[in-house]
Amino acid sequence: QLQVLHEPLIDEDPVFIATCTERELRKRKKRKFSLWVRQCSSTGFICQIYVHLKEGSGADGLDALKNKPQLHSMVAKSLCQNASGKNYIIFTGPSITSLNLFEEFEKQGIYCCGLLSARKSDCTGLPPSMLSNPETPQSRGQYRIRMKGNMSLICWYNKGHFRFLTNAYSPVQQGVIIKRKSGEIPCPLAVEAFAAHLSYICKYDDKYSKYFISHKPNKTWQQVFWFAISIAINNAYILYKMSEAYHVTRYSRAQFGERLVKELLGLEDTSPSH
Repeated sequence: QLQVLHEPLIDEDPVFIATCTERELRKRKKRKFSLWVRQCSSTGFICQIYVHLKEGSGADGLDALKNKPQLHSMVAKSLCQNASGKNYIIFTGPSITSLNLFEEFEKQGIYCCGLLSARKSDCTGLPPSMLSNPETPQSRGQYRIRMKGNMSLICWYNKGHFRFLTNAYSPVQQGVIIKRKSGEIPCPLAVEAFAAHLSYICKYDDKYSKYFISHKPNKTWQQVFWFAISIAINNAYILYKMSEAYHVTRYSRAQFGERLVKELLGLEDTSPSH
């Protein structure tokens, strides 16, 4: 199974933001927690969530830990604690990708493919020559590879240098990135897989993030509660679309949510006389 570790798009609805006055926007409090998920990249089903609460405004607060590798490594380990021995392939962003974490996951039967950034990632143990850009100009689709055991570090060029760390895909397997204007761009299979499965998550955010209940509660615990409820309803809708019931009556996400609320409140079969 292919899954992604990431922070879902849970900020306020753009329509809500657009209707706010400048004074209301200034009064908005910053979210006091950060939410990560482990999500199936083919269905969008969120398997597990991790909430990190901001403990204060000092050096130990969420803002101070935001870009620290140890926080993201801890988050990744927590999200994947039930994935051991299942041969999952996990896709990660730059803040989580690291050689030490991927090697630890490999011992647990979890394989990874992650985007690497010299600025945001923990690059301990990686060859410095692969983290700097070559002086000679490169054409689109060119790439360099360094290997150590099952681990491959790929530097691929496409109007910029992109680096990937993986033990889930062979570096000799070829893939392709299809661009609407420029056509096909050659790349290692790991690059193609990463781009494809992250695009699924972007589609999930576009389709489902507007249903997150986020801006109404004032208390942090209320925000976390409603985010969890929102994720559960989105998950229920995904399961509904995969069931036979969807082929009988095709509800939209909005219709599904409305019907679910009515059933939970016992209002679905209430006659007009009542």
